[in-house]
Amino acid sequence: MAKNGFFETLWSRMAQQGDFPTLQYSVDNIFKTLHSDLSVGDMAASVLSDFSLSQKVIRLANSAMYRSFGGEVTTVSRAILVLGVEAISHLTLGVQLLDYFHGVAPSRPQATKALTQALVAGEITRALSNARGINEGEEAVVCTLMHHMSRLLLVFYFPDEWERVQALCESGAMSEGDACREIVGVTLEEIAAAAAAKWRLPGLIANTMSHRTLTPETTLETHADWLGAMAQVSSQAAAAMGRDAPPEEVEALLNTHARALGLQSVDIHFAIHQASELSASIARAETVDAEAPAQQGKPKDALQRLRQGLEEVRREGAGLSVSQLAPLALESAMRALNFSHCFLMVLNPNAKRFVARLGFGNGMREKLEQFSFEEGFVPDIFHFASIAPRPLQFEDTLDAEVAHRVPRWYRDAMPDTRSILLAPVKLRNRCVALLCGDWGDTCLPDGLTEAELGAVDDLTREIAASFLRSAAQ
Repeated sequence: MAKNGFFETLWSRMAQQGDFPTLQYSVDNIFKTLHSDLSVGDMAASVLSDFSLSQKVIRLANSAMYRSFGGEVTTVSRAILVLGVEAISHLTLGVQLLDYFHGVAPSRPQATKALTQALVAGEITRALSNARGINEGEEAVVCTLMHHMSRLLLVFYFPDEWERVQALCESGAMSEGDACREIVGVTLEEIAAAAAAKWRLPGLIANTMSHRTLTPETTLETHADWLGAMAQVSSQAAAAMGRDAPPEEVEALLNTHARALGLQSVDIHFAIHQASELSASIARAETVDAEAPAQQGKPKDALQRLRQGLEEVRREGAGLSVSQLAPLALESAMRALNFSHCFLMVLNPNAKRFVARLGFGNGMREKLEQFSFEEGFVPDIFHFASIAPRPLQFEDTLDAEVAHRVPRWYRDAMPDTRSILLAPVKLRNRCVALLCGDWGDTCLPDGLTEAELGAVDDLTREIAASFLRSAAQ
């Protein structure tokens, strides 16, 4: 098969299945986010728009690699605070690259093997980088995953050709790279490089796809050299683990290149252990996620969750401005109470209007500009909440007794919402913000308990304290 013909067929098959445009949108959105200097809240909203993705980001932030930051990470907002926007961006990209292939995977052993090998290789890279305190660890993981994209693309879009490649390798007739060139007319590196260019990944990542052979005497002169070498040796180690090679053999393989990569034996031992443990943990967790039905309404352990979130906000918030603490508090409330949507409206004292500044949940980023009302009193639920001494809950906004108190601007944006919680944030007895949450079309006839309302009130006090800190700064 000619090289040009192979790539034309590949892109055509990806487009026909309808999955590639979604991945392209995700990749574009991630790097748009990375280069736009977004706040913690904006970045958190981007990740939280995909529930599955946000769970995986939190799970990875809680892994052994990141525990040195102290304390359990329960929110995307805190993960961003401790890891940084750039690390989260690359982590998100890595997760979505793998998820793309999970989503289009046919049920066959080759797909499972290729995905597992890519995942293990990525974890080895992440653990090695983190052990050395290298800030570009997640960037290196993306490069490693991209090295595996060539295998995954062949598995999913050229399954017959990939079986022939594997047959040549298993017979000992050819190496995997030579067999690929023989069967489809291109090398694995060329496929990975073309995919990186097609998905408009940064040039630094794309340039690591074509690498020179790494030897113990190799001197790495550029960051791209180091990224490519890390991807290469992590992939070799993952392949060995996939063959059930003993840990000693895998460690010996990595130790061969330790000097060139600036690694130590203890780092390598940790990475091999971590890759095995974390990949198994993620596989178990994904099975649970897939089997567990989505929970509706308030969780049974809402009070415990609220107290845990409040503890985290207090622990992390002492030195945070309102732009940093508000996303953390908002997301803590959303996770604790299982809100479908949650947003924060802030008073503009000059305009004397409350305007939504931050929101989480499906479609909230696009709806924020619709949420605005004047400070002067009107007898509706938002104004009642703004003058209330503590959070107010409305069990059913479609009930005749309440429906006429729901302002049109809110009902137009959220037509199906039933139960709403509105919690005022007050400074010197003036409402300066409103925390608003709902459970979608699920009705909560019993609402929140007094203890739960008290915990939400405590969360709003932490937001108020952050307003004071920001004003002082």
